[in-house]
Amino acid sequence: MIAGFHTASLLLHDPCAVVEQLSLLGFGCVAIRPHPCSLNPASSDFSERLVRLSAALQRYGMSLVVDLDAPYFYDPWKLDGPSLSASHPIERERAYEWVASWLEVAAELNAESVTLCSGQSAEDGSEPIEQALDCLASQTERLLAGIDPSRLQVAIRPRSGDSIATVAQYERLSQWVGPESGLRLAADVGEMLLGGELPLIDRLERNLPSLACVYLCDRKAGVVGDQPLGEGDVALPRIVRFLDDQQFSGPAIIRVEGHSKLGLLSAHAAMKMIQEGIPRV
Repeated sequence: MIAGFHTASLLLHDPCAVVEQLSLLGFGCVAIRPHPCSLNPASSDFSERLVRLSAALQRYGMSLVVDLDAPYFYDPWKLDGPSLSASHPIERERAYEWVASWLEVAAELNAESVTLCSGQSAEDGSEPIEQALDCLASQTERLLAGIDPSRLQVAIRPRSGDSIATVAQYERLSQWVGPESGLRLAADVGEMLLGGELPLIDRLERNLPSLACVYLCDRKAGVVGDQPLGEGDVALPRIVRFLDDQQFSGPAIIRVEGHSKLGLLSAHAAMKMIQEGIPRV
């Protein structure tokens, strides 16, 4: 298992500069998202930022996960970008082009994996699941056709409200596209809790062969969003211990989204939590 930390928890920090600090804390992986200010292909300094990020990753021996869940990035009035499973073909094509462009960026950065959400078929959720799966499978197969899975993994992150809202629905999609496609799973324990996929460890164990990474966050019943570590109801050290016991070789990425004012204290607490799960770290 590779200990990782998500820069969505550090929005007040420069993601290029923070790589060093995360490395010093003991992390071996960092997750980043597209961001209108810090990582935006439309910005004049985008190429320079990619060079800085790549240099920092190489200097400190950090692996990279590119998370394409980028709120308000594509449209400043809309939380989510275009959907790969949209019923409208124009939106599906926009989504395909968006993801394909970031796969190129990820490959340039030698990223380990790219994680993405499926999006909704229709905004009111009225489209039949079979139609949504068919649209998503078609777009996914197009994206994966030009990818070498030994160099870059592409993983679906199930998210509440999407066509693929649960790990169980990912399992159905993976059967739809077939194992030869190379599609992987980015399990998010917060979303798994929201979807009632309990016990979490049982569901993770069932999908170990297809796990690209695991997003770890603390959640509290009845409260929306990530909580500061230790203030929720998730037994994160137990999940970390399970992943280590199973010799999971991918990143386990701590995310404390919505609490950027805590700064690197969140990362310090995350490493302490990992050490509780794996005492020998």
